[in-house]
Amino acid sequence: MRFVELTDTAGAAVMLNGAGVLFLRAAADGITEIHLSGRAEPLRVALPLDDVARALEDAVPEPREPPDPTMALLS
Repeated sequence: MRFVELTDTAGAAVMLNGAGVLFLRAAADGITEIHLSGRAEPLRVALPLDDVARALEDAVPEPREPPDPTMALLS
């Protein structure tokens, strides 16, 4: 999984790996709370919930096709 760069409510850049995200919650004024495993307080970012969810979904690598068994026998 790739990292996603977001901006928290203080204006700092945050690199986030989606593997540690437990859930997202929309807060007031277009703020999204990202609840992470191992962290008591949520990370608050200045993006709407849909944008955060889309960024995390886009960071998931595409599944690879399994190798063709016939080609494995030929090699």
